[in-house]
Amino acid sequence: MTDAATPEDPVSQEESAPPETDRAEEAQTGPTVVKRVVCSYKLGWLPGEWLQTWRRLDRVFARANLRVKATLAPLEDLPADTDILVVPPDLRDAAREAAPPGTPILVTPASAAAGAFAELVARLEAGTDFTAEKFDPVEEKAKPKIVSYRGHTIID
Repeated sequence: MTDAATPEDPVSQEESAPPETDRAEEAQTGPTVVKRVVCSYKLGWLPGEWLQTWRRLDRVFARANLRVKATLAPLEDLPADTDILVVPPDLRDAAREAAPPGTPILVTPASAAAGAFAELVARLEAGTDFTAEKFDPVEEKAKPKIVSYRGHTIID
């Protein structure tokens, strides 16, 4: 026989449960939940290869079934809910100035972005420093889809 508390013994369960303040501290020290990753550029100058980098990031999150929004935004107008900022090496210093304090910055050239994004997804899935919610693709397909038509409707 073990000395472990049984489900019928409410007093033992209450004593073993940590106080609410300890739970709040544990939640704060846990991994950061990432919901938005921003690929950023200088206003007025968006290279085509950086546009493709943003599209690649969006596809990587979709293939990994992660509920993370990849956004393309200029450094001068970053969304307030930016969790991770991705910039090319020439914008490293500008990104440090533009990003809110404490925002992680991923610096990668467009040519090496695939490897950097694979490492980012691996870190999100591992859940040590950062984590992200996963979605079930079967549930997503079962949801109603809104479709709008422009012009002529095809009639069979």
